[in-house]
Amino acid sequence: MRSATILSMTALSFLAPLTRPSSAAATPSVDDVYHIVLPRRAVSAGEQVELRLVPPPPVGVRVHWSVASGATRIWLASAVYRAPYVIPVGTPPAKVNVSLSDPGVRTGATTEIELVPGSVPEAEDCLGPGQSFSTVLGDIVPEFAQVDVLPEVIRAVPPEYPKSALARGIEETIMVRALVCRTGRVLGAVALLSSARGGDEQPIPQDPKLVEAALATVRQYEFSPALASGQVIAVWIHVPVAFRR
Repeated sequence: MRSATILSMTALSFLAPLTRPSSAAATPSVDDVYHIVLPRRAVSAGEQVELRLVPPPPVGVRVHWSVASGATRIWLASAVYRAPYVIPVGTPPAKVNVSLSDPGVRTGATTEIELVPGSVPEAEDCLGPGQSFSTVLGDIVPEFAQVDVLPEVIRAVPPEYPKSALARGIEETIMVRALVCRTGRVLGAVALLSSARGGDEQPIPQDPKLVEAALATVRQYEFSPALASGQVIAVWIHVPVAFRR
C-alpha cells in the first residue's frame, strides 16, 4: 500500500537561506566571464523562471542571487525567479544579479527579465487590509505579519504518487511554501530546498515528479483564512507533503 500524506503547517517566520551552493565544475580562471542563461526573456504574472549560470562555478564557491527594481533589492533563496502576481502596465524589467563569494573569483553577472503586464487570476481578492503585492517578484508586502489565527485545511485533495517515483522506491517529504489568500484559496506555491544533515549546506536533490505532484496538490487545497487583529489577511505557510510507499 502506498500513501501521500499532508503533515502539518506553520506560518513563516524567516526567509529561506540566501545562498545556494553550486554544482561541481572545473575551477575557472579569474578572467572568465559569467553569463546568466534564461529560458526566455519575457515572463507573465506568477510565472517561474530558472536561472542558470554559465560556466558553472567551481566547487565550494557560494552563489548569491538577487533581483532588483529601482532602489529595491531582494535576495533570492535559490536560482529561481518568480514574477510578481500583479504586473501593472509600465513595470520596468526585473534586474537579476549573481555574485560569487570566493575570493579567487572576481566576477558575477547581471541580466534583465521583461515582465508582461497582467495578473494571476483572482489575485485582486487575495490580500487583506494593509497588504499589497510586491512589484519585484512573487511575494506580498509586508511579508511578515503578526498572525493570531493560522489557516486550517477545510478541503483536502489527496496527492497523487507519481508512478516513476513509486517504481524507484523513492520516499520523500516535499516542503511547500504556499500563499493562502484571505479567501482561503492558494494563489502561489513553491517547493523549498531540503538540506543535508550534519550542518552540510548542500541541498538534497528532490525528485522533479514528486515536487510537481506536491505543488499541484497544495494548489488545490482550500483553507480557512488567517486572522490578524481580527482582520482576514493573506499569509505564507509551510505545508509538508509526505510521499510514502
